[in-house]
Amino acid sequence: MTLPAAPIAVADSTETRISMQSANNAFLMEIGSRYLAQAEMPDELELSRWRPAGLAWPLLREVQRRATGMRKRSAVVDGHRMVWMEGGNARGAPVLLLHGFTSSKENWLLMLPFLLRRYRVFVPDLPGWGESEFHHGAGYSLDRQVARLAQWARQALPGPAHVAGSSMGGAIAGLFSARHPELVATLTLMNAAGMRGASLSPFEHGLLSGRNGLIAGRFGEVLQLLESTVERNRSTLPLALAPLMYGEFIHRRHVNLHLFAEMLLTPPAAELPGVEQVSTPTLVMWGEQDRILDASCVEAFQQAIPHARIKRLQGVGHLPMIEVPLLTARNLRRFWEQQPAASLARAA
Repeated sequence: MTLPAAPIAVADSTETRISMQSANNAFLMEIGSRYLAQAEMPDELELSRWRPAGLAWPLLREVQRRATGMRKRSAVVDGHRMVWMEGGNARGAPVLLLHGFTSSKENWLLMLPFLLRRYRVFVPDLPGWGESEFHHGAGYSLDRQVARLAQWARQALPGPAHVAGSSMGGAIAGLFSARHPELVATLTLMNAAGMRGASLSPFEHGLLSGRNGLIAGRFGEVLQLLESTVERNRSTLPLALAPLMYGEFIHRRHVNLHLFAEMLLTPPAAELPGVEQVSTPTLVMWGEQDRILDASCVEAFQQAIPHARIKRLQGVGHLPMIEVPLLTARNLRRFWEQQPAASLARAA
């Protein structure tokens, strides 16, 4: 989520960095307290006995994966079975794609055909999401997820990767790059969470009154959720996807409530590097018509990471890789290919 406030000048001192992180965390705690005081809480019994859904959604995932030629792999990370797709050019530079909240690795499938010929692509389900395990009682703060991702990356990646994160995955990607720069060749923040903009999005206005537009309990709410995340094909795409995704959203409702609360109640530690410590080449890509994370976050990220390049996508909402997969892939490839070979060699 974005964190609205006046811009803050970024300095190099540790004191300024910690002050900036503390300000972000203070607002997280404020919005968290207002949201959680009014919002539905997850049922602990439902969480303790939750298991993945039946056959329909796993079969659909398998059909989608096979259509791209990706292989499914898994490994145990911090006690979680973590599942990912891997494929593409075995000799190409590694690419790591991180999904957002209420999403999974399948969010990237439409874009993969435009990357696989040149790159070796890794697309994980973050712990707690998709086919990766969720454990009742385990922590799912951003810090814990970043640590798990680093553990997984050291096992799975052949070298420093071009890392792109969408929404929540962008917040994780930014912290991952700041804390583990040896694992990152470049960073792309795509409609990313984790930084405060000057304006509130419709989604954030809802949070302040206890409504979470990303967590659905009825078919109508699933439809509204999908409509809020896309701009292009807004009148047709949600109608096509809602019947397919309804069961998964409803089945995961209490898990999603829990995961959202975990992020609000446990903000990133101020003593650890934050996104303003990112030193790798960075691209901030944003769909200008985003109703989840306001486009004013672009300026906030640019202040935090002064060397970042900016790419605004007109007429696009929160999920560029779904709405305009070819355009998104072209921008990513252009950014990756413009990086000096010497700088990527140093990262490797």
